[in-house]
Amino acid sequence: MYFFEGNIFEVEALKNPVTATIEIPGSKSHTNRALVMAALTKGVVTLHNPLYSEDTEVMISCLRTLGLQIETASDQIIVYDEISTIPNKFSELFVKDSGTTLRFLSALLCLTSGTQVIKGNTRLNERPIKGLIDALRFLGAKIEYLEKEGQPPLKIHPSLCTKNEVSIDASMSSQFLSALLLIAPFLNGVTIHPINGVLSKPYVDMTIHGMHEWGIEISQGEKGEYFIPAGQSYQKKSYYIEGDYSSAGYFFAIAALTKSTITLNNLNPSSVQADRKFLDILASMGNKITMHEQAITIYGKGTIPLTINMEDCPDQVQTLAVLAAFSKGITKISGVRSLRLKETERVQALKNELAKMGIHAEDTHDTLTIYGGEPRGATIDTYGDHRMAMAFAVAVKKLPGMKICHPEVVNKTFPTFWDQLQLL
Repeated sequence: MYFFEGNIFEVEALKNPVTATIEIPGSKSHTNRALVMAALTKGVVTLHNPLYSEDTEVMISCLRTLGLQIETASDQIIVYDEISTIPNKFSELFVKDSGTTLRFLSALLCLTSGTQVIKGNTRLNERPIKGLIDALRFLGAKIEYLEKEGQPPLKIHPSLCTKNEVSIDASMSSQFLSALLLIAPFLNGVTIHPINGVLSKPYVDMTIHGMHEWGIEISQGEKGEYFIPAGQSYQKKSYYIEGDYSSAGYFFAIAALTKSTITLNNLNPSSVQADRKFLDILASMGNKITMHEQAITIYGKGTIPLTINMEDCPDQVQTLAVLAAFSKGITKISGVRSLRLKETERVQALKNELAKMGIHAEDTHDTLTIYGGEPRGATIDTYGDHRMAMAFAVAVKKLPGMKICHPEVVNKTFPTFWDQLQLL
């Protein structure tokens, strides 16, 4: 059983391994990408199995503010209009803490006829966006920083993006490149050159895969550049959004830690989602994975220390860090620099909360080293970060005395998380 006391979540640890089935919601990443592509598609588009969370509802709200007609039901979203039909008007868009919405819409707004202001909450306005804005400005977009250079809020004016070649620095966020790719079919033929590397490239691969599904041709050159021919348009009228591997990762981890058998429904075994790689990490620890048609079963066998680079799936670093606390030995995780620019400074937050559990951790700019052993129960602060809450919920199912502060932060990406956890 579990209960909420004020703003604290507490649940009984599992006394024995369990066998359970969990329903995984639609992917946040796929839902927001699909909403942008639907907003660029002529005619009515129906999105099936969407995720409703703070991040996706912010995207829907902003598109409605622009003037798009969007109908929502429990199992689908219907987008009736596309971006060229919206009136020439001034709009002010508030994206709360949704970095995906901020970046994708900053590019999308360059195709609108009105002047728009876009901004977020304090933490989001501190997160960088310069790499994307530099590329859009080079193409011809008229964008102002309203407060601090390189950060939101932004004012985006009607403009024509006329150049056919652009470089973009996506070393801070893959979303910069994804945002530019999503509007690229409307740029009269363009070649995009990523420079300084691409952080979390599997998320870019997800964007390209989705664009291919919607009928867009993209080719990649020998030097990593992307060419998107002119004269293309998004074609889907009905699109199914697959289940979210980021959400599934917490239950995969619980199975491993508690040696339970958990089946997760609504997962595409051949998905290109970045966090599918977390399954490979757990398999390398000795856990057994079985694929089904639209489900995955994990037979938990335990955890062991690892040395691993997680740049391609940074959203599971916190989950692996919690597993590392129980793995007797030293776990070294590299590729963590992007965590310093998320909803909170996640590397420092992890060190703080692991210390409460009696686990020592050390870091450099791009690494986190965890000295596993015998963790103890603690009250965990979540720093307004949904992934801090869900990652440490993995420990809740193993360790008596664990409590999670402000459990409501999971609403950002997985509102039903605590209900699903109860099923264990």
